[in-house]
Amino acid sequence: MDIDMATWRLIEREREISLDVLVAAIEQALLAAYHRTPGAMEQARVELDRRTGSVTVYATETDEDGTPIGEFDDTPSGFGRIAAATARGVII
Repeated sequence: MDIDMATWRLIEREREISLDVLVAAIEQALLAAYHRTPGAMEQARVELDRRTGSVTVYATETDEDGTPIGEFDDTPSGFGRIAAATARGVII
């Protein structure tokens, strides 16, 4: 899934809001949206590439004891539609 970073840079200039603040808000909102999807992993994080606009959800893989052993891409299919609605809410 990709986000148009040019739009966010425009908002940064128009609203005088740091891109770092916008990206953090988007990542948090998308993580909340991810947690509402069926089969979402409890330990996950969302990463937005500031250069390309690519969004990836990384879920933490754990062993039997619950110890983190790695991460894997768990971006849901159709997540772009959810992300668009979430991004709209963040802008407002």
